[in-house]
Amino acid sequence: MIAFRKVLAPIAIAVSVSLLAAAPADAAKRKRKQPAAAAVTASEPANVADQRAKLNAEQAAAAKAQLEQNAANKAAYEAALKAQQDQIAAQQAAAAKAQADYAAAKAKWEADAAACKAGDKSRCGQ
Repeated sequence: MIAFRKVLAPIAIAVSVSLLAAAPADAAKRKRKQPAAAAVTASEPANVADQRAKLNAEQAAAAKAQLEQNAANKAAYEAALKAQQDQIAAQQAAAAKAQADYAAAKAKWEADAAACKAGDKSRCGQ
């Protein structure tokens, strides 16, 4: 059995090497097949091309409509945001005015109370 391996092993290696060396030469002689999709596109019937053009036009119209709707939605959002910001600014202005009015009334009251305590009876309890 060992003698058999010693004899066959070098032969098997030699055959494998010769097959591998011959494979690239053989592969270069063979023609590559064109992909099926390329063959269909080249010989495509006119009605399929027309159908594709129609579908492309429909998709382009749908995309354009979607972009227009997106622009309208953005404009509406920005208008609503500006209205909200204007409302907040008006509320803050009203709150600031109320605080200023309160501070002025309190200052007048404190001045009247101090004058009353000082003896100016005309400013007491008004």
